[in-house]
Amino acid sequence: MQMFDEEIATLIKTDGTVEQKKWLAEDALQAEEAEAAVADLVRSWRRFKEIDASVAATSGAQLGIEWWRCLEYLALADSRLKDVFCGRDRSPNSIKQFHKYKLKLIDGKHYRTDA
Repeated sequence: MQMFDEEIATLIKTDGTVEQKKWLAEDALQAEEAEAAVADLVRSWRRFKEIDASVAATSGAQLGIEWWRCLEYLALADSRLKDVFCGRDRSPNSIKQFHKYKLKLIDGKHYRTDA
């Protein structure tokens, strides 16, 4: 059996009524993980593009190694974000939505869902 910590927020209104909101602490951890995964992907993409432009201009052995390292880190960041975004759902539709989201992150544009 898995146990989760529960957080409770209590709001006392001016008329004296009490309102409580409960949520699992795991939800906050998942939100933090998603935020970190997004930042990681965007940072690694920018670094890869920066190194990629440098490799095109000059080709030194050290720069080539750095390019491969950036590519590997980008792949790891992509995998981490996919795990956070899709969870256990690896259906084609879920992967398609993830890919659209990832491209919006890389482009720096806001992601809009179709209502």
